[in-house]
Amino acid sequence: MLKLLLACVIAVTIFSTTAAFAQVSMGGPPNEDIKVRLDENGAAHVVHAVQGNATSPIHVEMIAGNLANLTVTDQFNNSVQYSTISQSPMSILLLPTQRNVTLIKYDIPNALTDNNGLWSWNYYAPSDAVFTDFYFPKGVDMIWSQDRPVYLGDKAGLRQIGNGMHLAYTINEPETIQTVQWQNQTFNVGVRSLANIGPPVFDQSSKAYAFNVDKANSYVTVIMPKALLWGPYQATINTNQTLTNQFNDNGTHVWIGMKPSHNGTLQITGTTAIPEFPMFVPLAIAISAVVALRFSNRLNFN
Repeated sequence: MLKLLLACVIAVTIFSTTAAFAQVSMGGPPNEDIKVRLDENGAAHVVHAVQGNATSPIHVEMIAGNLANLTVTDQFNNSVQYSTISQSPMSILLLPTQRNVTLIKYDIPNALTDNNGLWSWNYYAPSDAVFTDFYFPKGVDMIWSQDRPVYLGDKAGLRQIGNGMHLAYTINEPETIQTVQWQNQTFNVGVRSLANIGPPVFDQSSKAYAFNVDKANSYVTVIMPKALLWGPYQATINTNQTLTNQFNDNGTHVWIGMKPSHNGTLQITGTTAIPEFPMFVPLAIAISAVVALRFSNRLNFN
């Protein structure tokens, strides 16, 4: 009797181990599009559009988080049979099907963290994903990915490729307009940040623009008129160099993104400052002079 009981225990253990292993490895990788819509409350609304496979099951990994409102349907919103694989992150197993597309939808209610207006998310892409399309709330025209600025403009989203990213943004980010008077000209410089920004100091001789920032590790974006200060640009915080990203140029203004590691005086230095001529102006004058000289030599004055 004891031997029979021991044999049963061993058999059950082997079966359970084999079944658990099969659950993890069962199914091939999906051919899918992942769309993540972020709302103004920090929730992520996710859709996996998975291409059908008529011969093999498909193993689809979800985005890590506390999932809610999970549904699996076809493109006509009809329910589809599926199995849930309990692992971290959770996965869905789809059986072979003739359907063109299966839609897996769910919400992650608290995907992003709100830190006094700065929404952030350490996003880890599913291991079977090639890319993820992100769509942002109204009022977001730029984001920070891995502490690098990305300009969206009037585009609603962007495509993230790779294993993931640290995502951060501000909805309707406040902008301070700083005014610089130089002789009889007025220049408006925009500064966007959740930190408090001090009044500007413009030094034409050193080609520098500076102001105080009261909070360390705050994202700062300066919208610089090219007529005032011409790039490329370098930035320092309390004379220590900080990473400077020039990421948008609309022809008249350049967007400069920074994340100073300390509070203090943030200084941006360019290569040309008003009223100096940009480098191409003397070149254009020289070319014009040569053309005029050659033209005058061809004239015959009587």
